[in-house]
Amino acid sequence: MVGESTLPTPRSSYGIQKLVCEQLVADYTRRGFLDGRVARLMTVSVRPGKPNAAASGFLSGIIREPLAGLPAVCPVRPDLRVALASPRRTVEGILRIAEAERGTGRGRFEGGLPVNLPGLTVSVAEMLATLRQLAGDAVADLVTIAPDRDVEAIVGSWPSVFDHTRAAALGLRPDPDFAAVLRDYVADHRDAVLVDGPLAAGQPSEGL
Repeated sequence: MVGESTLPTPRSSYGIQKLVCEQLVADYTRRGFLDGRVARLMTVSVRPGKPNAAASGFLSGIIREPLAGLPAVCPVRPDLRVALASPRRTVEGILRIAEAERGTGRGRFEGGLPVNLPGLTVSVAEMLATLRQLAGDAVADLVTIAPDRDVEAIVGSWPSVFDHTRAAALGLRPDPDFAAVLRDYVADHRDAVLVDGPLAAGQPSEGL
């Protein structure tokens, strides 16, 4: 389990860049130049829009593209576990951390700068099973499993379980399950769902 005090050991240039930014914000805050806040985001899924070249892009693509009637490739083995957060929860977390007053007690920002936003730990197989359950076989069958050694090495190096105790003290919580993530995506982006089925009705999850 990774907490805010866990020593970061990035294995990619992107990870190094994020760590450098964290340290710069911490130093500028220490010196009184600004009141810095750092939110450590989980992989955001399901993102709207078009596919991109990010290693994590498939974690949205294997859901977003099939719901639009398009094929998608999953470049990792299905048993790989990842930490995700929906766009709704991610935006909520960023705003909460940015706006929280400094001080002690529940709802206040105290301690070091980095705060792990809550994440839902789920396997790729569970994501695809949820897609099949809620959208049907024809949609789920648009996903092809074709492991890519390079992508799998990058994504497999990412922690999948995080301690989000501090985020919980700010009133933040993870998505309850991937079904809720999927339903929220459909509710927020109905124009991007081009397949028929019960999920196309766009019933939002409870809690937001």
